[in-house]
Amino acid sequence: MNIINVGYDSTNFYIIDSKPNKLLVDCGWPGTFPKLLAELKRKGIALNEIKYLLVTHFHPDHAGLTQELKNSGMKLILLETQPTFIPELAAFFKTKKFPFIEIRQDDNLILKFDESRVFLAKLGIQGEVISTPGHSDDSVTLILDEGFAFTGDLHPRFMVPEEDRASRESWDKIYQHKITRLFPAHGNSHD
Repeated sequence: MNIINVGYDSTNFYIIDSKPNKLLVDCGWPGTFPKLLAELKRKGIALNEIKYLLVTHFHPDHAGLTQELKNSGMKLILLETQPTFIPELAAFFKTKKFPFIEIRQDDNLILKFDESRVFLAKLGIQGEVISTPGHSDDSVTLILDEGFAFTGDLHPRFMVPEEDRASRESWDKIYQHKITRLFPAHGNSHD
C-alpha cells in the first residue's frame, strides 16, 4: 500500500493508494482547490482516481473542500458521530469571507465504527476507523493493520496535559493497536 502526502499550507492530506482504490484523508480550506489539484498533478495523481474522502474532523483546514471534492465524484465517508458537526462548520463559514460550498448531507456514506473494517476491506485497505475525541468531539483516527495511524489534529501524546482526559483516552485506544508510524495532520510523520 502506498501513502502519499498531498498536503499544502502546513496541513497534511494523505492518499491511501490500495490499487485500484484511492482514499483521501482530509482536505483543505475553501478556496484552495487549485492548490490541491496542483499537488495531485505534481505527485502524478488524477483527481478522478480518488473515489473516497475521509475527514478526520470537521474543522476548516480539514473539511473546507469537502463538497467540491464530492462534486468532482468523490464519496464522503462519515462515521456515525460526525454528521451533526457538519452544520457547525457551515455556521462558522457564514461569518467568514471564504468561498465555502456547504456540504450536502443526503448523499454521504455513513458508517458505524464497527462497520469500518468491512467497508475498508472492500477498498483493499486493511484497517479500521476509531473515535478519538480530544481535539474535537468528532475526531476520528484511521488505523491501518500495518501499524499506521492517521490522527488528524489529536495533540501528540507527549503534549497532552494531565487534565485532558479525552485525548489521553483516545491515545490509549490508538495504542491498543500495534502502531509503528503516526501520520498527523500537521508536522512530519514519525515513529
